[in-house]
Amino acid sequence: MGIRQLWARFRAWQKDPVCFKIKDAGKHRCANCGNGFEGNYCPVCRQDAGDGRITWRWVYECVMTVWGMDSRSLPHTLLQLLLRPGYLIGDYISGRRQVSYTPVNMLFIVALVYVVVKQLSGIAIEPAVAEVDTQYDFINKSNDWLAAHPGWGAMFMTMILILPTRYLFRFAPRHTRHTLPEGIMIQVYMSTLMLILLLFMWFFKYVVLLVPFYYVVAYRQLFGYSVWGTLWRTLLCVVVWVMVFFSIVVLMTLVNGDLAMEYNGDTVLAVFIIATFLLFSAVAITAIGYFIGRHGYKKRQAAG
Repeated sequence: MGIRQLWARFRAWQKDPVCFKIKDAGKHRCANCGNGFEGNYCPVCRQDAGDGRITWRWVYECVMTVWGMDSRSLPHTLLQLLLRPGYLIGDYISGRRQVSYTPVNMLFIVALVYVVVKQLSGIAIEPAVAEVDTQYDFINKSNDWLAAHPGWGAMFMTMILILPTRYLFRFAPRHTRHTLPEGIMIQVYMSTLMLILLLFMWFFKYVVLLVPFYYVVAYRQLFGYSVWGTLWRTLLCVVVWVMVFFSIVVLMTLVNGDLAMEYNGDTVLAVFIIATFLLFSAVAITAIGYFIGRHGYKKRQAAG
């Protein structure tokens, strides 16, 4: 089989990795309640039509069920997240949830593994924010908390992207007008992906550079824009993220009094104005991207 055929099969798997088939179109008699039926499951007691004598496969499935890894295997979901992130997220938010392990549970299991690996290896695999050397006590405490709670830390980092993603990709060809709850699930998946990449830093330090690449790939697969359309919208999301994150850090530092104690009132006021300006700029950038997207959506509607 040539490279083109292999690539075509991989692309087909990315778009639809699961094929559900009816086991037997004929009549069945339920071994549990005795009801006659057609299809995969008894409509009375819901027992599988194929249930009968115990086999090694049945034993394996029982063991996997104990660990929550039966029809929605955690390892298989993580593999999908690495190889088809946007399609996996799209399946989940559109209702096709039997192909995915529960995303919130998956995030905190990966976060637990992250902490265990970090403790056992003795290698410091910290978020970039934890490496900042600062004299302000509030920021130091925040860095320590983020390092000790990677699951919540990853969620905090990615949740800033919920609103920019919602409005910059508001009129996308796929998953148009996705809701805020769907936006939360999108970023839960991306938080998990970010932690997986941080885990890989144990083997290769610069793998963290794949984070922006994965965002572009995931958003392209999820929303269906062209490469360029996805790229500039994702870039705007990152710019907005930087602005909002910096503003939150500065404003929270002001609230905790660190800057107020260190500098005079004029300096504190100037820093407050800069942080507020950045927040309004983030809103303005998001609004510009929103109206560009709406204009493109109206053109697509008119064309076809």
